[in-house]
Amino acid sequence: MVLSSVVHTLFTKLSINPKAIDILITNCGHNCPNPSLSATIINKFGLRSNVKSFNLSSMGCSAGILSVGLAQDLLKVHKNSLALVFSIEAVCINTYKGKVKSMLLPNCLFRMGGAAILLSNTKSDKERAKYELQHVVRTHLGSKTASYKCVFQDSDDEGNTGVSISRTILQVAGEALKTNVASLGTLVLPYSEQIRYGLSVGWKKIWAPARKRGPYIPDFKKAFEHFCIHAGGKAVIDTVKEKLKLTERDVEPSKMTLYRFGNTSYSSTWYSLCYLEAKGRVKKGDRVWQLAFGSGFKCNSAVWKCISKLKPDDSNAWSDRIHQYPVQRIVLHHFLRFGIWGMTQEAYKNKIMTGRLLPTSYHNSNAL
Repeated sequence: MVLSSVVHTLFTKLSINPKAIDILITNCGHNCPNPSLSATIINKFGLRSNVKSFNLSSMGCSAGILSVGLAQDLLKVHKNSLALVFSIEAVCINTYKGKVKSMLLPNCLFRMGGAAILLSNTKSDKERAKYELQHVVRTHLGSKTASYKCVFQDSDDEGNTGVSISRTILQVAGEALKTNVASLGTLVLPYSEQIRYGLSVGWKKIWAPARKRGPYIPDFKKAFEHFCIHAGGKAVIDTVKEKLKLTERDVEPSKMTLYRFGNTSYSSTWYSLCYLEAKGRVKKGDRVWQLAFGSGFKCNSAVWKCISKLKPDDSNAWSDRIHQYPVQRIVLHHFLRFGIWGMTQEAYKNKIMTGRLLPTSYHNSNAL
């Protein structure tokens, strides 16, 4: 249902004939059907027989950006082409039914969601394009066992299969972020910030007292106006906020995405971008940093530049209730315990008092 509605909305919205698609990339973490999701799209929408099709699975929550990077590489080779990237998460198949707490957490965090993105390298499409992809930077720490196993699918003693999330995930994510930012910074930061960082590193090597201080953290607000951080969990968002010295407003799109939709995995950064668009914050010339983490352990970044004046869009996932956000108070520890999303503190208390507290599940879709 998500697949059909999202892709159909994209084709209708942009008046695109499915046979015009030259490259198709799909990704889904928990659901690996046979035939693949890419084959399903080809069959349902009648794509050409020579379409270049790729289906990525089990690549972690950062695979949405990874897929964009793959599309970028393919578009460099195949001129005048259209690439469709479809990201989805379907969690029902791999719901954990055991009792191990570290494996139960994904049942509460993950939700179904999807996003479709169309990329083109045809000059004539620039007039109606919303963003220009400038950089994709990928980091993989899989060579380290601690990183490899911090998000790991396994079976418990009773034979129930589930995904275990280690307590070391924040430490691993911080290390992956540091490595990714080191590569990204040289591409996007102004020279003044790069020089300051270089001087701080050099100063610590020659002066012992300086080594006791923390490393100089470049001001990434000089490189980006907006931040779309993977909504993997409140602790992950807060860790990125602390590491990069961001404000509450900077991480608002990610926290509200987590609050309303939960962790939609691959598509979470697109929900965050839609939040910014619905709020009318993205202006022509603004730069957006999409940052996602995934099992393996991976940290991927995508840099977009807005190249058009964005107009209100009824198909935006937030358009029906954007006026209700941001919420002032979020009882996230209750959400993590019961799996309740999109509920204010007052509404939560009312549910408790009336005895109508039940876990909820959302079916989300969005087309860009």
